[in-house]
Amino acid sequence: MNDETSIEGLAATRKELLTVARALLTETHSTPEVMEIISYIHHSIIRKTYQLCFAEMLAEGYRRPTIKHCFLLLGSGGRREMLLNPDQDNGFIFEDVVDARLPEIEEFFGPFSDKLVVALEKVGYPLCDGKVMCNNPLWRGRLTDWQQRIHDWVQNPEPQKIRYSSIFFDFVRLEGDSALAQSLRDIVFSEIRSSEGFLSHMLSLDLRDKVPLGLLGRFLVNKEAPHKGCLSVNQGSSSCIVDCIRMFALEKGMQQTTTLGRLNALVERKVFETDTAEHIKAALEALNFLRLRNEILLAENGQQPSHFLDPYQLSKSEQELLKEAFHVVSKLQDATKRHFSKPCI
Repeated sequence: MNDETSIEGLAATRKELLTVARALLTETHSTPEVMEIISYIHHSIIRKTYQLCFAEMLAEGYRRPTIKHCFLLLGSGGRREMLLNPDQDNGFIFEDVVDARLPEIEEFFGPFSDKLVVALEKVGYPLCDGKVMCNNPLWRGRLTDWQQRIHDWVQNPEPQKIRYSSIFFDFVRLEGDSALAQSLRDIVFSEIRSSEGFLSHMLSLDLRDKVPLGLLGRFLVNKEAPHKGCLSVNQGSSSCIVDCIRMFALEKGMQQTTTLGRLNALVERKVFETDTAEHIKAALEALNFLRLRNEILLAENGQQPSHFLDPYQLSKSEQELLKEAFHVVSKLQDATKRHFSKPCI
């Protein structure tokens, strides 16, 4: 990976992830281990793409500003929970400098961000539909700029701003100054503490989706194209676990960004009982296993990897496993609603 010197070569490496994922899933690795390995490879590819683009900028005569900066991965990339086909979620932080230096920053990081996003798409990372990418000026800025944005998200929790925060609050540094990332995380926790109602607003949006399971235990599948006869093992299921655990972690000011890391820390803080946490872990592993296996099968057949699958194509034991996972998700949603719907003490 470190020896790769072209975007085309990185794209070829990116395509090999299917083979790697298939091999890992058939070995004795647990699904969390497989996701961690896949995420590590994604991070390595994205980091190398960043480095090649940065070198190209200098070779083209652009002058790098003498400021500290940090490139962030957001969403599943920040949580190190990437599967076969993650899109781009990224941004830049810059150290606080006077306004007079902003043109100097933009003269380099504007074109660099454009170059990087295009290169990542060529490598195999689709553009984010919501434009949560560093080539969007809303996703790069000084620490003070980020503080103003986060303050606005927290104090004016409209649905779109809550969506932004749900993606952003899982950020992790990929390249650049780590102290900037830590300062940004401190800002996040400070802003959340200053607004007791924000997490309740986040709750109302994050937990809109219900598990696709009827009262009589029948799967609720889509009735219309393009996913007719299928259900999602992400929406209303694994994503709900991620969202619920994130909310508890944000409330407690925890530094962890992975869902399992947050869950373990919440057990240590006595927020969750050990048995409850183990059930949540098992449910998340089951959902991610079924999703990853489905993505592999689709990719092998030349189709786009997806979190939608036909539950009736699963074995009877896997159907029961999926139903049990849905029950755990539903219980976690109820517990989260009870906790965040009451005043925090």
